[in-house]
Amino acid sequence: MFLIYNRFLLISIGTVAYITPDVENSNNIGNPKAVVGNELDRIKDDSEYVIENTVETYDNETLKNSANITGSNATHKFINCLRGYNGSTVQLVNDTELIKLLVPDPKISSDKNAAALCIAVLFYSKTCPFSSMAAPHFNALPRAFPDIKMVAINAMRYHLFNTQNGIVGVPTLLLFHNGRAIVRYNDSEYNLESFIKYIKRHTLIEPQKNSVVTSYDFTGPVVSSPSKESDMLLIISWLFIITCLCYYFSQSKVCKYIAETIQRNWRESEQHIEHEHID
Repeated sequence: MFLIYNRFLLISIGTVAYITPDVENSNNIGNPKAVVGNELDRIKDDSEYVIENTVETYDNETLKNSANITGSNATHKFINCLRGYNGSTVQLVNDTELIKLLVPDPKISSDKNAAALCIAVLFYSKTCPFSSMAAPHFNALPRAFPDIKMVAINAMRYHLFNTQNGIVGVPTLLLFHNGRAIVRYNDSEYNLESFIKYIKRHTLIEPQKNSVVTSYDFTGPVVSSPSKESDMLLIISWLFIITCLCYYFSQSKVCKYIAETIQRNWRESEQHIEHEHID
């Protein structure tokens, strides 16, 4: 409307300032009313032209935006999970068992659109307080999505999958489709509601109604209280660091100076004792 008004105003000012007679209507030169009428008709035609162009431009932009929205939705592919698993609890596995679970079915293509078994794997640690906070919520997740197999593995004890799947910290939740890692859980909150949104967003599977965390979920399978067991890898790492520090200190000038000072003082004390015995 602002564009139409400006165009109409400019044309009107130009018409008032100077009205040029139309060559085709040269017979109306002596008739001022006819000239003004012709110019008003021309202004009306120009206004209609501007309106048509504005509407056409708006329609083109609307169609363009609609096409962009449709295209963005079309490019996002969802994971097609095989139904009918009917799981009810989290399975604790070791590295060997997880390898067997993640063996891809050769009869099923690697495409996300192909229906295949979906497995949600939680990498946790018994000594990690954040893993303990996420544990009861993950224990309740199988009741919300019985068609997806829920698995948990102690990433601090079984390190085989850490490098392969880019596990740099715990807890980490990955969704596998036909044995292949598809999407990682990137939310900062580890609760049941966030887990449900994560799986629903990537699988389009509706969760079961009245899915809540119960007192039973705090008892396992994934432990909800951090254990105080010693981490042997951490102990070995500290021993290695201390050994390296001692070795490099023994090769330093400071260590040699201290050793020479102690030896010199020891010799001086021995000589002093010998002189006392002689006297």
